[in-house]
Parts: sequence; C-alpha cells; structure tokens
Amino acid sequence: DKLFEEFDHPNPYINKRACISMSKYYRDDSIQRLIKKLQDNDIEIRRKSVICLACFGRQVILPICTLFHSNEDRIIRVCCLKVLVKLASEIQVDQYKYEIFEIINIALEDENPEVILTVVSLLRQLENLGSPYLRKLCKDKNILKAKAAVTAISELKNSSIPKFLEELASDNSIDSFIRDSVNDLGKYNKEKI
Repeated sequence: DKLFEEFDHPNPYINKRACISMSKYYRDDSIQRLIKKLQDNDIEIRRKSVICLACFGRQVILPICTLFHSNEDRIIRVCCLKVLVKLASEIQVDQYKYEIFEIINIALEDENPEVILTVVSLLRQLENLGSPYLRKLCKDKNILKAKAAVTAISELKNSSIPKFLEELASDNSIDSFIRDSVNDLGKYNKEKI
C-alpha cells in the first residue's frame, strides 16, 4: 500500500521509484491493481498506470491483451494500446506478435481519432513488424489513418521506404492531401541530408 501511495504522489521521481519497486518485489499483485487503475475516471491515474505497467516488461503483455479483448470501453482500449506502445519502444515484443497483431487488427477497425493515432504509433514502434500495416494504411480512405501512417513510415529506418514514398506520391488513386503530404516529407527529408 505504501508503494501505491508513492505511485499517487505528484512527484514523477517518486512515482518511477514506486513502479520499479513494484516490478521487482510485488509483480503479480501490482499488475492486477494497475490494470484496474486503467479503468479509473481520473486521467492522471490512467497515465501513471500506463507508464508504471510498462516497467513490468513482457509480463504485462498478455494481461493487457486480455483486458483489451474483454472490454469495449474506448478509453480502456486506448490505455491498453498505450501500454503496448510504451513496451514496444523499450523492449522487443516479437514473441507476442500474434497477440499484439490481433489487437492491432481490431483497433484498425475503429474510426475514433485517438484509437487511430495510438494504433499507428504502436505500428511505428514495432518498426519492421509494423511496416506492412503502415504501407497499407498510407492508402486508406480515412485521411487521418493515411496521414498518420505516412508520417510514421517516413520515420522508419528501412532502405525500401524512400522508394515506397515516391510511388505513393505519384499514386493518383489516393487522396491529393496524402500525396501532398508525401511530397512535403520528401522535400523535408532532402533538406535534412
């Protein structure tokens, strides 16, 4: 309980210290309590829970996937996606790619902007695993999905991306806004070199 008092403390250093202690000494109990906090009405508690759950590493992937599947609430689903984004940015999650892509496929059917942006961010963090999805999303009819995917894929370090973006820029079957975005990225990337 003392660790959860520190978790609630306004000082982020104290929060982080509490999360590390939870992950070392009270893993199972803490994971369950933090997962329940993802359902809290207080956005700060949810944010802290997302950050703290990521401290537990791979051990939280399956419980987070289970929560995502068992709950239709958009806020909870976004929190689950955010935990996965944080994990994918910090550790290799390849051994759970089936479970993660099952969630990604469900999330991609959602037209909510927050879900779209979070799932695209997850695909970006998955790098080469997420690249085929991002390529497909670049041509999506949903402008937000397509634009977010273009931005995400342009950040990947993959030698095939520039050619893909060139082809995308000249593809008349996609929205002109997306083609213009690709062209703007091309100009920006050339200026950076």
